[in-house]
Amino acid sequence: MKNIFETLKDLEKQISSLNEFELVSLENARGRVLARDFYARKNLPSFDNAALDGYAFNYADKNEALSIKGTIFAGDKNPYTLGEKECYKIMTGAKMPQNADTILMLEDECIEENKLIIKKAPKQHNAYRYKGEELSQNELLLKQGTKLNAKHIALLASQGFYKIEVIRKIRVGIFSSGDELKEPWQECDEESIYNANALPLLCMFEEACYLGIIKDDFLNTKEALQNTNFDLLITSGGASVGEADFMERALDELGFHPLFKGLKARPARPTKLYQKGKNLVLILPGNPMAAYLSCFIFGKKLVKLLSGALENSSLLYAKMGMDLKIKSGRNNLILGNLEKDIFIPFNENKFGSGMILPLVKSEFLLISDENISELKKDELIKILKI
Repeated sequence: MKNIFETLKDLEKQISSLNEFELVSLENARGRVLARDFYARKNLPSFDNAALDGYAFNYADKNEALSIKGTIFAGDKNPYTLGEKECYKIMTGAKMPQNADTILMLEDECIEENKLIIKKAPKQHNAYRYKGEELSQNELLLKQGTKLNAKHIALLASQGFYKIEVIRKIRVGIFSSGDELKEPWQECDEESIYNANALPLLCMFEEACYLGIIKDDFLNTKEALQNTNFDLLITSGGASVGEADFMERALDELGFHPLFKGLKARPARPTKLYQKGKNLVLILPGNPMAAYLSCFIFGKKLVKLLSGALENSSLLYAKMGMDLKIKSGRNNLILGNLEKDIFIPFNENKFGSGMILPLVKSEFLLISDENISELKKDELIKILKI
């Protein structure tokens, strides 16, 4: 049994990207992962242009009264050239005339006898956008594995990309397990409990499907786990030693093998991961807090690995807000909040894995190193936003 950090490193070697892609248009590309590198098709900007409304002139003529030859609008493709002591009124995005190297802001104009007088000259090259100053043709635009956001889509659109290759969506199926469970929309007597795991886990993924509750018997369990329509099946409950018989027996009979069986961690210890070909089954603890945190750490990591998404560090640095004794020999998952870059553990880390309110009232997670038995006040630590 390994700790969380060792297990995550092992997964990076064991789980490969699906390398299956599909074409999508840009309006449907948000949150998708690029299946290849993209390179600039054209210079950005593709021609010298004005960054604001004003007057284009030659800086050498800044002390002269300048004849206004006309107005250049954005989209005007005609060639314009300045002579000595001349200028053009120009609109944002319009092509710069030859021999002009500077723009005077429209707000600073002074017209006397139909000529432009520059009372206070801007810096030379003011508001001049040069061809290719942002990107040169054939320069790397976005790397394979980039998870697209609105800003990435703006960049692709600026280069005339519309139909793009992205990794197909990772199919995630979510079960819960246990005869004692009732769904939130069902009647629940005092001897049953509401299923508080499935819907929060469902919300953790952009694309996931809830598949219901697995009853505590072998055939139901086996039937649920042999669903090959999903790349990743996630089930909560049936993970601890006394409950695991059905799960492990079913997975064994279906030809799955374990990638890890348990963790040196509290409260994620019962978490397990099985694989058969390209299909994965992640078994989470049944207690709500343990299930949520285990899925946050491992479920999201598995989807990232399957999609080939580039790893973006979400770790934040903070200072420990108090001395805190913890048990060594395992990772301790410590919930808390930030107050001016100071991490304050929730209720001095005194809570059980079956509780929900500590999750609700905490925004950050600290995963302690297994070798330490105490965290000191003002010690520099790394935390995750949950």
